[in-house]
Amino acid sequence: MKFPSFIPMDESKRKKREITGLILELFVWGYFFIFLGKIFVFSILFPIIENFAYDDTPSEWALNFIQSIDFDSRYFEFPWSWFFILFGMGAVVGFFVSLKCKGFGSWIASLSKLQVTNPEDSIKLQNHWKLARIEAYLLVFVTLVTGMVLINVSLLKILQIDGLLGAGRLTLQLACGVPGVGETAGSFSIYEGLQWILNIFLKIHNAVFANQVELFNIQCVPNDLTYFSKALSKLAESIYLAFIATFFSVPVAFALSFFASRNLTRHSFFMRSFYILIRSYMNITRSIEPLIWAILFSVWIGIGPFAGAMALMVHSISSLVKQYSEAVESVDEGPLEALQVTGANRISVVWYAVVPQVVLPFLAFTIYRWDINVRMATVIGLVGGGGIGSILIQEQMLARWTQVGSLAFLIFLVVWGMDFLSARIREAIQ
Repeated sequence: MKFPSFIPMDESKRKKREITGLILELFVWGYFFIFLGKIFVFSILFPIIENFAYDDTPSEWALNFIQSIDFDSRYFEFPWSWFFILFGMGAVVGFFVSLKCKGFGSWIASLSKLQVTNPEDSIKLQNHWKLARIEAYLLVFVTLVTGMVLINVSLLKILQIDGLLGAGRLTLQLACGVPGVGETAGSFSIYEGLQWILNIFLKIHNAVFANQVELFNIQCVPNDLTYFSKALSKLAESIYLAFIATFFSVPVAFALSFFASRNLTRHSFFMRSFYILIRSYMNITRSIEPLIWAILFSVWIGIGPFAGAMALMVHSISSLVKQYSEAVESVDEGPLEALQVTGANRISVVWYAVVPQVVLPFLAFTIYRWDINVRMATVIGLVGGGGIGSILIQEQMLARWTQVGSLAFLIFLVVWGMDFLSARIREAIQ
């Protein structure tokens, strides 16, 4: 594979980009063939034929076909060997496509070098990448269909009446836990109004379909104030838990972010090694969800809010290092070069040329992270991380949905308040 001469590209990088385009093309076409075999044939086409074969009035050709290949969608598992065979077949096709240098892989490999000033070369480029555009559209379509098949997207499941009835009952019980919803003002309450709206849909269903369903007639028993006082103490625990995790993660992330920035670590082998080490740590810890960290720390230091704070702190450090380092990598290089010319050491260059440019982004990222930690503090309580989540999981396991609704309402108030406050702070510091 070789890029045409009218594609502007640095000669030192041309061979590397050609190899990159080849590899991408092999994977794209391998992905296409796996889709055709695994998704289209065995997950879509064969189950449709199986339905025809075992229908009330079975189709003879479909039954003969299904029996001849011994296919049963309930027990069929796609062998790993078939994945490799299909990928290999697709890679062969991708190899021949890449030889023409007109595929999606070649297009991606040369994207950053397509600034063409000559109008004739621009026309040539447009014609050259026609197949690449077709492959790109096909790649999006294949990925969409694959996702819908693998997660079993079904509008019929969304509209089935049994599921809607269950969702309606759960909605009413959750709404009953919100303060004031179940209280009667005169002869009417918000809860009764919500139940009346839901019953309208059931009446429409009964008028259209033969299977008649009973209307909702669920009584609401609101929670008393003593329950809210208990929940508020746990909610305060979650807020402080998130604050402590954010407070102690900021200085660590601040220091590590400069070592995780490519533009500050490319000058020596030692710094590049440190860059790889920090980035590896960041990717590993960030890929593990706070829930998993909370389980680990609950076993290590015991169940409670301290375990939750440690879990959020570990995840916050890696997330903040990523955001901080990206802000450092986008700074203006002019001040850095000016200080380097004067003979300033690396620490002085960073402190006087980089830090002033990233103070505001760092503050915005920190406030946003605290907002995330407040929300995550609720979730990690489900696995022993303390806070209001510990009550929430107990009420959910006991199916006390009115109490769950009260807790969800309190969490909503805190999240809404944090979002409002963080937005105002970010607006003020910009």
